[in-house]
Amino acid sequence: MRSSSEQKKIQHLFSRAAFGISVSELNKRSHQRISDAVEELFNESGSYTALSVLDPSKAEAMNAPDMKALPEAERKKLRQERKRSLLDLNLAWLEKLWTDPARLRERMAFFWHGHFACRVEAPYAMQELNNIHRQYALGPFRDLLMAVSKSAAMLQFLNNQQNRKMHPNENFAREVMELFTIGRGHYTENDIREGARAFTGWGFEKETGSFVFREKAHDGGEKVFMGKTGNFQGEEIIDIILARKDTAVFLTRKICRFFVNDMSDEKIVAELADSYFASGYDTGALMRTIFLSDWFYKPENIGALIKSPVDLIVGINRQISVNYDNKDGLILFQRALGQMLFYPPNVSGWAGGKSWIDSSSLMFRLKIASLILNEGHIEVQPKDDLLDDKQYMVREQKRKEMQTNEHGRGMRKFHPQPDWNAFLASLPKGAGKEELISLLLLPQPSQALLQSLKVEDTKALVMELLSTPEYQMA
Repeated sequence: MRSSSEQKKIQHLFSRAAFGISVSELNKRSHQRISDAVEELFNESGSYTALSVLDPSKAEAMNAPDMKALPEAERKKLRQERKRSLLDLNLAWLEKLWTDPARLRERMAFFWHGHFACRVEAPYAMQELNNIHRQYALGPFRDLLMAVSKSAAMLQFLNNQQNRKMHPNENFAREVMELFTIGRGHYTENDIREGARAFTGWGFEKETGSFVFREKAHDGGEKVFMGKTGNFQGEEIIDIILARKDTAVFLTRKICRFFVNDMSDEKIVAELADSYFASGYDTGALMRTIFLSDWFYKPENIGALIKSPVDLIVGINRQISVNYDNKDGLILFQRALGQMLFYPPNVSGWAGGKSWIDSSSLMFRLKIASLILNEGHIEVQPKDDLLDDKQYMVREQKRKEMQTNEHGRGMRKFHPQPDWNAFLASLPKGAGKEELISLLLLPQPSQALLQSLKVEDTKALVMELLSTPEYQMA
């Protein structure tokens, strides 16, 4: 029988690399070595299936038709269609996060989704960018960065479509350095100006969204960038940035804060960055090193991260299989908790950490598990209203949960159906309170929590545990 400390390591690995682990799978891995579990995660993520909600043959072109040329009624209809498509993408990916067998790849795609934050009202372009994150998630970072930088969604979001000779737009060049690669303090304002000149001419065909280099719009003059001189184009600028070890440090630190601990150990970051840089930015090799390192499993790193809203929702659905007759409630949950897939708040993405917990979301977070698992009916707004006014949605959800809205014409039922029979059957025979706590919570529970849990019914106790502050930690 695996010791409790070894079990906790498996739970920790899957919490960070795969959005959690079900009790039934944990049982099957009762004697598995950590190294074997890590290799299995990599093996199952060797291939992937693309997110393909939107048919490219039917997808609208970027910014077409010209919205300004349309009558108001047609503009409103097109905006609604785009909004619906983005919601469909959101729900499809959210479900993919808890069902796809390539769990580590999806987890990495989720990380890159926040790192390369992007938000445009062009659904097929957003789907394409998401698939780029997935395709290159565990490969060389250069390949990922180049593909992202040439995607229609990112070129549109960072205004490089308007970056032309004699009229350079510096937004794209600035964010490539500040947010995607080397970070503040490692480039100058002149580097931004010269980098922007190198990226002139990078754009996309509005009819297809395909990358295009417009030579006539490109500034072919000599540029001085990060101490180097030449008639640089965008690809060469990216290579100069990647040739700086500071880029490896910036990326490694961000990965460690996401997968290990908010308070990154700078000595470990430096060691990992050295190997990341020497490997040519092999992200898969970096992640394998992290997951196989003894320090990754130190007590101070287990249960040390506050779950993001998506982590929380996906984790519950990985823990206990749930069917939804109407998934719109999952949009409401994301929006109310402050993290909605495909809708980052700004170009920096989600801040994470303690920013997930505030006065408007804390109590709602603690209710999420019971709302999903209690098999009740929850009133939700129709899709057309789901993206508006976060504070309104929080207030209305608290007021209406498990109740009927007297003005609820147009409201739709959100009725989750958890598979309790399968979950309860997966529990060890005769499992008591202490064992359930060990199976469902990563942090060591406080004495106050232990004393407060008086529920005898197993199902009710599980919902109680998944509604504790400890369950908010990964």
